[in-house]
Amino acid sequence: MKKIFLFTALFITANVFAQDNTLSPKEIADGWNLLWDGKTTEGWRGAKLDQFPSNGWSIKNGLLKVHANDGKESTNGGDIVTTKKYKNFILKVDFKITKGANSGIKYFVDPDLNKGEGSAIGCEFQILDDDNHPDAKLGVNGNRTLGSLYDLIPSDKTVKGYNFDKNGFNTAMVIVNGDKVQHYLNEVKILEYIRNTQEFDALVAYSKYANWPNFGNHVQGHILLQDHGDEVSYKNIKIKELSSEQLPPEFNDTFKIGMAGYTFVKFNLNETLEVMKKTDVHYLCIKDFHLPFNSTDEQIREFHQKLTENGVTGYAVGPIYMKTKEEVDRGFEYAKRVGVKLIVGVPNVELLPYIDQKVKEYDFHYAIHLHGPDIALYPDADDVWNHTKDLDPRIGMCLDIGHDVRNGKDPVNDLLKYHSRVFDIHIKDVTGNTKAGYSVEIGRGIIDFPAFIKALREVGYDGVCSLEHEKNMQDPFIGIGESIGYFRGIIEATK
Repeated sequence: MKKIFLFTALFITANVFAQDNTLSPKEIADGWNLLWDGKTTEGWRGAKLDQFPSNGWSIKNGLLKVHANDGKESTNGGDIVTTKKYKNFILKVDFKITKGANSGIKYFVDPDLNKGEGSAIGCEFQILDDDNHPDAKLGVNGNRTLGSLYDLIPSDKTVKGYNFDKNGFNTAMVIVNGDKVQHYLNEVKILEYIRNTQEFDALVAYSKYANWPNFGNHVQGHILLQDHGDEVSYKNIKIKELSSEQLPPEFNDTFKIGMAGYTFVKFNLNETLEVMKKTDVHYLCIKDFHLPFNSTDEQIREFHQKLTENGVTGYAVGPIYMKTKEEVDRGFEYAKRVGVKLIVGVPNVELLPYIDQKVKEYDFHYAIHLHGPDIALYPDADDVWNHTKDLDPRIGMCLDIGHDVRNGKDPVNDLLKYHSRVFDIHIKDVTGNTKAGYSVEIGRGIIDFPAFIKALREVGYDGVCSLEHEKNMQDPFIGIGESIGYFRGIIEATK
């Protein structure tokens, strides 16, 4: 509830007496603009027309209304879109449904994608009478119900504070920051997702949008109100275009939380995904004991499907040890077949020129995993930097902060110094800054995590911070939960 109140304080109009289709002085000062003036068609046109539709829509008494036409999609007036495209924004739209109604608010719309029958193509905040329209029971797991990302991700109607007025106006809100998107209904967040990821693309591949090129991944697009042949009224359509300085605090963190596959070396994939689901972690660095090097294309497809079903994205493979050119070749081809563009590897030093060639050939990033004082090969960030600084800039490091500390280094300073070559991060805590130090739950050791998270923000790290939990690997589950919870707590406390 704290987040809801914080968001409301920052982004919801304070002037409750403002007239419909107008902006309060505070909204104007905060950078809001009306997308519809409440009186004219200015700023809008038909999605497949050069002007506003001559029928199917009406403007009266401050309402923009799409009219009923037997529930037929885009066969009366058709969809309407903004004449302008938008990139990062907060969009707010008040809407009121009628019994059995279906409509939608779309964004990242490219009207040129579909010139034939049906609606224009874009990501959709579904507007639906869930109780009386059959579409609510179609799709997968409710992903066609009210507030959902239509046919892709269901909205969460169990979240605390969720409410919907079937007989009155409700407020839909969409927040876009680059690839991160949120849906709100009446000031309550009901959905969040990240575009341009393997997980998102997999969802698209199993949806009605599978054959539309680059669906949902456009940098910008038009905003659309849908004609689905049912009466729905709209008003108070407004937008605030955002720079990074204006985004809500949770949007300013570009890094993500993940799991290093080695954490689960004693456990199968189903057990791994179950733990990730319980800890709400959605990124996995894939190890070959879960997906062997010799996996067939069908096995790889089934692997990704299982990850997608559990809301997990495999973002990299490794660490992969490479002692020969043949092993380098195998590793790069494996990553290509798996469908990732980041390899966490441990190559023999004499193979680095060959790694350089392969990175250029495959256009991959290659992150060398450092190992602390336990082995002589790549003991810390300084060592990896010295071996890679003159190579292709896509060759860098997987900064294992625990091992870096155990070799007497400071991972905060190393991140600040070498951030241009940090492509992956393994997070853990340790008891000391010598070889005698050992792995413990995050927060129980000597690493300054508030300073480390501050450094992540300072350098704009946009990769994954993956927990590699190496304490009690026969039974790591409580330690994993504690570590992830502590790391998230520090993120929140330092915002």
